[in-house]
Amino acid sequence: MRPQRQLSPSNATVAHFKFQERPVASLSHADRTESQRGDQRVVACGYGFDHMCLFVMSSASMILVVLLRSISIARINMRNLHPTKESAVALIDSKTAAEMLGISLATLYSYVSRGKLGRSYDERTGNSQFNQTEIIDFIRRRDRGRTPGNVARASLDFGFPVLDSQLCEIKAGRPWFRGIDAVQLSETATLEEVAALLWDVPVADVNRAEFVSRHCADEREFFPRFSLWLLQRMREVTHDQCASRAARFAHANEILHAAIAFAAGVNAAAAENAHDVIANAWRLNSTHATIIRRALVLHADHELNPSSFVARCTASTLANSYAVTLAGCCAASGMKHADFTQSYDLVGRMLSSERHTPQLLQLAGQGIPPGFNHPLYPKGDPRAAAILADLREYVGGPVVALIDKYLHTAHREFGLLPKNDFAMAAAAHALGLSVLACQILFIIARVVGWNAHALEQYESPLLIRPRARYVAG
Repeated sequence: MRPQRQLSPSNATVAHFKFQERPVASLSHADRTESQRGDQRVVACGYGFDHMCLFVMSSASMILVVLLRSISIARINMRNLHPTKESAVALIDSKTAAEMLGISLATLYSYVSRGKLGRSYDERTGNSQFNQTEIIDFIRRRDRGRTPGNVARASLDFGFPVLDSQLCEIKAGRPWFRGIDAVQLSETATLEEVAALLWDVPVADVNRAEFVSRHCADEREFFPRFSLWLLQRMREVTHDQCASRAARFAHANEILHAAIAFAAGVNAAAAENAHDVIANAWRLNSTHATIIRRALVLHADHELNPSSFVARCTASTLANSYAVTLAGCCAASGMKHADFTQSYDLVGRMLSSERHTPQLLQLAGQGIPPGFNHPLYPKGDPRAAAILADLREYVGGPVVALIDKYLHTAHREFGLLPKNDFAMAAAAHALGLSVLACQILFIIARVVGWNAHALEQYESPLLIRPRARYVAG
């Protein structure tokens, strides 16, 4: 007997309706023969129809995929040709983009032609511009699958996290202190309260320390005197005197109040908060002291910045808190970290002339001007926004109006957004302070963060000891 052909669901349905017309048993031999031939034609037709449908559906799917990909590429190109206000906030030139990626300009343009990166054009010069956020995201995606050595190297420049910490996190475009929005916290909190939060101690314990400075409040003398004091205490305090967490906290508290006293030249007693002591020493009123308070709180910590990383490395060797703070001060003295001089000079030049666009055009030709476009905040540094908002509310006047006009031009014409350096420099100019005031406030605030990192690192048994990759010269 011939084996029965297995029918697909669609062919089985066709055959079912064919057999329902007349019972097979009642057919004559000729009819049965004709019926079998008809069945074969039906089956053959059914299989041919299925193959034709599959071919049509496959072809249609391929066409649809090509069309969707073409539409996506077209949308990307249209977005690059006409960048939105959000995408234009951090535009960089071709040279800067190539340097960030570590590639040549030819390779950069090949990435564009292959659809790996978007590109827009400056309407005035016709030069290529790239979205800095897109470049950073591309680097992260590219390096994620690389060898451990390359990933480690990329982590050293705003790359992947390299150690765990419960102190500060940067997420959703804002800094967070132990899960609390630092910008919102700065609306009312004092530096002492933030120190208690980061050090994980009661606020009353932070406010108990007293330190008497015999020196007057001379801004030029702060760094040498504070550094020499730290060096002296580093040599005096033995390992046994800072072996417990309570002892380490006591030393951190002493360092904080010493920094305040060296800045103010007076007794930093428990009766007054840091911002009040400093504001009085600098002859600022109580309203202006609010700006000092907010600047101190916002700069207390900022994740694993260069000086905090140095502080953690030092603490991992079990050096005492004075050595940790001195190491942080040394790192902060570099012009790439906490040097506000360039931003302060820029604000000074800006206030001396209302012709902002030519100045910005000249600076933009040299790259991103100092004090603008923080890599961790592509939509704008919230610390700068908070300080500038306080300047408008508590200071106002023609100086602040000129600063706002300058920032408006910088954003509209060049996609620039201020970061904390610019805001601190602007505050110093608005309050009649020197550039050293910015650096002093940064050091005092960051004493809190450095010692918070040290207290956290002391609890770890690990020695921070990265490896270097030898490259033949």
